[in-house]
Amino acid sequence: MTQLTISRLSDLLSRLRSVSVGVIGDFCLDAYWQLDESPLELSLETGKPTMAVAQQEYSLGGAGNVVNNLAALGVGNVRAFGVLGEDLFGDEMLRQFKAINTDSNGIQRQKSDWQTPVYAKPYQGREELSRIDFGRFNTLSTDSEKQLIESLNKYIAELDALVVNQQIPKSIFTPAVIRTLNSLALQFPQKVFLLDSRNTISEFRSMICKVNAIEASALSGKRIERNEDCTSDRLSDYAKRLFEHFQKPVFITRSRLGLLFFDGNQTIELPALNSEGPIDPVGAGDTVVAAIAAALAAGANPHQAGSLAMLAAAITVRKLRQTGTATPKEILDLAHHSPSSPHP
Repeated sequence: MTQLTISRLSDLLSRLRSVSVGVIGDFCLDAYWQLDESPLELSLETGKPTMAVAQQEYSLGGAGNVVNNLAALGVGNVRAFGVLGEDLFGDEMLRQFKAINTDSNGIQRQKSDWQTPVYAKPYQGREELSRIDFGRFNTLSTDSEKQLIESLNKYIAELDALVVNQQIPKSIFTPAVIRTLNSLALQFPQKVFLLDSRNTISEFRSMICKVNAIEASALSGKRIERNEDCTSDRLSDYAKRLFEHFQKPVFITRSRLGLLFFDGNQTIELPALNSEGPIDPVGAGDTVVAAIAAALAAGANPHQAGSLAMLAAAITVRKLRQTGTATPKEILDLAHHSPSSPHP
């Protein structure tokens, strides 16, 4: 299997400009609220202390972070499929899609029983306080489900790859939506269908699968606390079992230990690049998914796609207190200067 050289990496990154990738999933916003540290004021109405937000920032999370990473990688056409609420957070999501040239024609807006999912993270100084979540109790309407399925059928022929990203239990992935996706994966075997699912992985078929080591272990009835806690031999066994289910390559992320994949013939381990100093792993899995999907769509083999993903993830984990992305320039710079990166 041809590995990823610097020359091949540069060519691959250039090819991404002609690739079209769709993402269907749970589109979320990450909200960062920096609280004022001045003495608390009392509410005139209730007499209770009030907390003031001194600064606020919003970034794309969940499937939105996959979209953001695809755009940063330079993918020529990125299209989003999902459901947002008719609320201010949904408006902000669409504004951010527009800012990164993501096509949102596949996004539905549901007026009732659906809040745009938001993970609000209040900070007191550098300390993150208890998170506030929106959208845990969503119910997909029959109309939204129908429109979502219609959008998939309408645009699938235009895509080189489709990322299926399920992160929220109360999700868009109803039985009807899953049946549609499984049918499309069979109907278009030449296209890349890449699955990243936390709760419904066994319900999908005929897709390339990305899981982390904790998820892979859980699927086999084993509980581990950290991705690094599973041995290579055991993960290789898990990957082979998943391959039997999907009949497609399987990628398993291992945090600081990198990535393991099985392509149906051999198991290969790709080490993570060393990251000096503090890191923030939030969103790194989305970076891996985006890089693998884009690379495979551009003609890379699984080994090359995994290598690109390790480079991209090494960049994003160094971007603190944000769901970071990696650009082609950053990837090439890292590849040239890292001793464990691709050879010339």
